[in-house]
Amino acid sequence: MGWEATRDTDADWRELGATQPYWGVLSHPDYRMENLTPEALEAFYASGRNHVDDILARFEQLFGGRPAGAALDFGCGAGRLTEPMAEPMAERMAEATGCDVAPGMLDLARRRGGKALYVGALPDGPFDWVNSFIVLQHIPPARGLGLVEALLARLAPGGFASLHMTLWREPHLQPQPAPRWRRLAQGLRAGPPVGSISMYDYELSGVVKVFTRAGLGELHLVPTDHGGHHGAIVLGRRGGASS
Repeated sequence: MGWEATRDTDADWRELGATQPYWGVLSHPDYRMENLTPEALEAFYASGRNHVDDILARFEQLFGGRPAGAALDFGCGAGRLTEPMAEPMAERMAEATGCDVAPGMLDLARRRGGKALYVGALPDGPFDWVNSFIVLQHIPPARGLGLVEALLARLAPGGFASLHMTLWREPHLQPQPAPRWRRLAQGLRAGPPVGSISMYDYELSGVVKVFTRAGLGELHLVPTDHGGHHGAIVLGRRGGASS
């Protein structure tokens, strides 16, 4: 077992939340703190509104309805998606909760002054919509699948899920073992320094298994590509009457 499987990725995101909270979410130079302008910040949040509206439209098309009531955004960061979820004038959700491990990101989200609630631990629910985007890809799959199970357990009957994870990568992005001399020189060093961004690929069969066992029988995939890291947003609706 390499350092990747046992890495404390929560520590990485606490560090990123304290140093580069926007770039950690969208890794573009415009969102680094030293480059950030008011215009770039508003573009950051506008991209979240576009994503939320796209997912809601897909729910409508695929399942004949869209969630209302309470939403949970797991790995919310600075509230890029949570904030637009909770915009009542846009007729999205009645309430939205963002959950993240990075206090620095949560602080920025709260300071925006929106309608969403931001918490540092997974709330109980139930929720009519559970969402996570570009988050699970940074969590080792053994732990990540447990989080998917916990998220879906908080889904109300008739509730909707949109959970994203990476599944495969282009050959040039495959991890390369370090030369033996470098491994010896590093000794017990556990990988890159704290604050690095790790990427993990999930087995789709394991993902489908968790969704199916949670009562989401009909699943749809929206392919994603982040610089050669390929994945999918898994869309589903839990069986039963809407709450």
